[in-house]
Amino acid sequence: MSTRVLEAARELTGFDAAAVGTGSGVLVVGTDGVGVRTLVDAVRELAPDLETHARALEVGNQPGVALVVVDPSSSVGDEELHLVERVRGTVGTVALVCTKIDAFWEWPRIVRAHRKTLDPFGTMPLFGVSAAASLGGAVEESGVDALVGWIREALEAPAAVRIERARLAAGAGAVEHLLDDTDAGTDTDTSGALDELMSTRRRLVSSRDRGRVDRLAAVRAGLTRARAQSSAELQSRVRGLAALVADDAPGTGAEHQSWLRSRWADLADGIRRDADERIDEVAATSLVGLDPEPSPQEPWPETPLPADGPGNRRRRGGAEDALLVIIGASTGLGVGRLVVAPMASVQTLQWISMPLTLLLGIGVAVWVIRVRRGALDRADRTGRSTERLTVARSALDHQLGLRFAAAETRIAGQIARAHERRARRTSEQVAQIDDEIRRLRSGTANQDVRVRRDRAEAVHRELLARSEQLWADDKDENDPSTNDQAGSGEDGTR
Repeated sequence: MSTRVLEAARELTGFDAAAVGTGSGVLVVGTDGVGVRTLVDAVRELAPDLETHARALEVGNQPGVALVVVDPSSSVGDEELHLVERVRGTVGTVALVCTKIDAFWEWPRIVRAHRKTLDPFGTMPLFGVSAAASLGGAVEESGVDALVGWIREALEAPAAVRIERARLAAGAGAVEHLLDDTDAGTDTDTSGALDELMSTRRRLVSSRDRGRVDRLAAVRAGLTRARAQSSAELQSRVRGLAALVADDAPGTGAEHQSWLRSRWADLADGIRRDADERIDEVAATSLVGLDPEPSPQEPWPETPLPADGPGNRRRRGGAEDALLVIIGASTGLGVGRLVVAPMASVQTLQWISMPLTLLLGIGVAVWVIRVRRGALDRADRTGRSTERLTVARSALDHQLGLRFAAAETRIAGQIARAHERRARRTSEQVAQIDDEIRRLRSGTANQDVRVRRDRAEAVHRELLARSEQLWADDKDENDPSTNDQAGSGEDGTR
């Protein structure tokens, strides 16, 4: 009869109670300080024929009864609970024994709390004893005699009955452990899971579009600042190049044009490179934490210097050139007369003073005219170079504006797309969480657990009913009054 219910318990818990055996010894276990050794001495003194052992048995000797000792002076926890589970799974027939009841008058209340932890279903026998009182001679008041009586009743039963009792008790312990875990986990897990899901949902919804406005504002402010820095740097470098043209530029036309184009190309490349670096810095700061997205930049258009049109045409003579000749001639004559004046006082040199004055005047006039024209040419070339640099600077500054505007559009688009992807993922996650919340609230998630728990309760009732029947049958067989009544009944029937 027990085979079927034990098999059902094994299917539920995975514990095979059919492997539990029995013997003739008494195993007494407990944590340190609860009085295990004193209880063993009291049982041995009252029942020396019983093989009573503390905490361990000899190798090969299977205990038939196990006693788990607790006392009112200390609380019970995981260590005691593990001890009870271990002896119930190996011995089967186990009783809880509370010692030192003579020293704690509130021991019934404390023991009820201990039993609620160690035996929440109340299926194990519970004894309150005073081993010290038993050793002192007060056996009847100590409660040890009742404990010994239960031990003898358990060990004196036929071997088949003892084995079946042990297996039923072990199976009941495994099922009780399953029921205890189910009771502690079903409602708590469901409530905890709902709270966690709701918290996750609130966090996802609140962070769905968080940071988008701040990122766009950071992009706009960063690019505006970078644009101003690039424009100021361009203007400063162009001013420096214009000053260099006036002081250190080559004088010849072709060499001057080549030098100016090379310097402008280097200046423009540096400005473009610095602008791209500033754009990359703003993008890296604004896109941190978002999904990376490839964004190739468009190449910069060329910004050459404008052609030097006016400087390539020949100069036309006019009043300015005539005035320059007159100034040069008058300067030359004045210098010639100043040089030849000492010679006029010498009669032998008077005849040469006039021609020498004319020659010196012509020479000085030619030199003055050339120097003056060179200065005018340099000023004209510097002015034309400055104008060309100004035009090129305006064109490059316009390209900078277009570059920064395109960068703002590109980075803003990346931010928008990244937040759209995040919003879609968040919506999907919120939908999944809503489905899970509905499932938990409907009780579908706990249906399997409830079915298993109902099955475990049914198996537990069968195990207890069979175990009670075995103990009741054994009491009836050992009770003389019951046997006499059964005999007289049989005689009367005959």
